[in-house]
Amino acid sequence: MIMRLYLVVLTLVIFPSILSAQYGEAKDVVFEDEFKKSFKTKPKLDVKFDNRFSFIRDGALKTVGIKVGLNFRRKFKVGLGINQMLVPIETTTFDDSGNEFPVNLEYFYFSPYIEYVYHNSRKWEFSLSIQHGVGGASYQYNNPQGEKIKLQESMVLSYEPAMLIDYKIVRWVGIGTGVGYRMVYYKESGIKERFSSPEYVIKLKVYLGEIFRTITGKELEID
Repeated sequence: MIMRLYLVVLTLVIFPSILSAQYGEAKDVVFEDEFKKSFKTKPKLDVKFDNRFSFIRDGALKTVGIKVGLNFRRKFKVGLGINQMLVPIETTTFDDSGNEFPVNLEYFYFSPYIEYVYHNSRKWEFSLSIQHGVGGASYQYNNPQGEKIKLQESMVLSYEPAMLIDYKIVRWVGIGTGVGYRMVYYKESGIKERFSSPEYVIKLKVYLGEIFRTITGKELEID
């Protein structure tokens, strides 16, 4: 309960405050200039492994994913993520005869994203991230023959803002963390679970550009 309250406060209070600071009148021109300059340059490849922890029915929901995108001047990052629930959640549902029986909840989604890096140094990077989740959830169980049977399935669309902090451990690898909120704005009626929840993020980041430059002596840029 304390963790939930902590994440809610961070997400709903601190996050809007940072947005206000970044997008106030004094910052509008700076942001617009950074945006124009960034997307006129050749981007570098950006790859990271992303774990997101949230809550369903007072239990932890952990999704793991990989994000592949483009990094423009270390200011803007855009790309696509693929995310899968790590461990299915055990729950119950009803069959056509009204009988209740145990099932596993599965969740999978794609996540186009954009990040704005408002501060970076040699080791640290602070950013604001927005990603949209497009995927689905389903109830599944294994029949006596060991086959996985899918009962109900629902499309799930979500919006996930987050504050992120990255730290470069060595030239090739970094770690990151952050807090955010998953807001589900559309879910079909087949799945009764509530997916909207505070969430916290743990990342492993691979600097492919640095690895490529170390090996070849050249910059890895995307035309």
